[in-house]
Amino acid sequence: MQFVLDCVTTLLIAVLCFFMLFQKYEIKKDRLILRITGIFGIIAVKIGIILLKIAPLNLFMSLIMCFAVIKLLYKCKTRTALLYSFIYDSMTMITDAFGVLLVSKFYGNTITETLGATDLVWHHHIWNWIMLLFLSRIISLVIQKNDNINIRWYEFIFYIFLLLYEVIFFASVSSAIQDYMSGNFLIFLMLGFMILNLCVMVILNRISSARESEQRLRLMQQQEELQHQMYQELQKKYAETCKIAHDINRHVSSLKALIETNDCSDKAQKYLSELTEESNRLYPTIKNQNPMLEIILNTTKAKCLSYNIDFSMSIEDFEMPFISDMDMTTIFSNLLDNAIEACREIAKSRRKIRMIMRAQMGLIVIKITNPCADFNISDIKFGRSTKKNHSGIGLSNVRKAVEKYEGIMNVENEKFMFSVTITFVNKI
Repeated sequence: MQFVLDCVTTLLIAVLCFFMLFQKYEIKKDRLILRITGIFGIIAVKIGIILLKIAPLNLFMSLIMCFAVIKLLYKCKTRTALLYSFIYDSMTMITDAFGVLLVSKFYGNTITETLGATDLVWHHHIWNWIMLLFLSRIISLVIQKNDNINIRWYEFIFYIFLLLYEVIFFASVSSAIQDYMSGNFLIFLMLGFMILNLCVMVILNRISSARESEQRLRLMQQQEELQHQMYQELQKKYAETCKIAHDINRHVSSLKALIETNDCSDKAQKYLSELTEESNRLYPTIKNQNPMLEIILNTTKAKCLSYNIDFSMSIEDFEMPFISDMDMTTIFSNLLDNAIEACREIAKSRRKIRMIMRAQMGLIVIKITNPCADFNISDIKFGRSTKKNHSGIGLSNVRKAVEKYEGIMNVENEKFMFSVTITFVNKI
């Protein structure tokens, strides 16, 4: 009977571990049957280990089972999945011990007597299941308040050590008093551990939420800076336009005088050509149906001319109304400014930026390629800047803006060529 009830408890732990994160993370739908089969295989191994009656091994296998359920079924980071596994595994240990302690207290038995009484097996297992349901719900409510947990490695290590200390301390104390006490002290100790763990979880979630808010603030500040840069470029263009417009009447009068003068057709023609060339500066050289992208591309071309960078484009002109001007600025200004900065660090003969933008088969594909000095691609993947005195938030902000529209961003560095490819679903 004890073995059957332990098997039921194992299955309940796996099911509750799944539902604990059901509303927080997206389920992995690829090869779902194979994933579920793997989980059942791990559960079978866990049930086999129950027969060995080796407590540390059984506890470790519970941790592996919880980690497998989370990692195989949910789109969750490995560190986060491992943290949740430790939390849930420690909770299952607490509920199991709590059930035994409550029954011992109720019947006035020692812990050893309760564990050895076959007629009380049902009692402490039922209490175990009730506590599992209760604590699973509390943990689910706590962790669902934060959309995406964001903790540092040292915070992760601290919490894991805290959980391990609690397990070792509780196991040592309970083994020392189980032969002559019903467990009053252990009940209070366990309640303290439960409250402590919940408080630590709340604190970690608060820290994570604050960190997410800080990142959003940094993104907004950078967007504001980029928008301000675009505004300054427009101001310069406007001042240049006003200057030409101010002189246009004088130019027209001079041209009219030349036309009325005999034998001055060549001078008039030359003057007209110069005036036409001057007025053409008022018009953008790059046209695009997205006004903000048009400004960014024209500004980039002007910068490239000033830094002797070859800026070539193969861009299909189509609207992207589903992307806001702020995010358009974040994506394209960051990528093109990064490409310009990379080109400025290398020889003039190698300075070339290539931009491709295509709409085909229901997708929008954007690719920006530029040569660069050597750097570690892992710096990019972990959000670290490859340039001196830079915070490294540029590409991180681009990725956040891309993911906001369910896009995919891929970064590559091969043979001193750096490229960023972005793919959106065309929502037009």
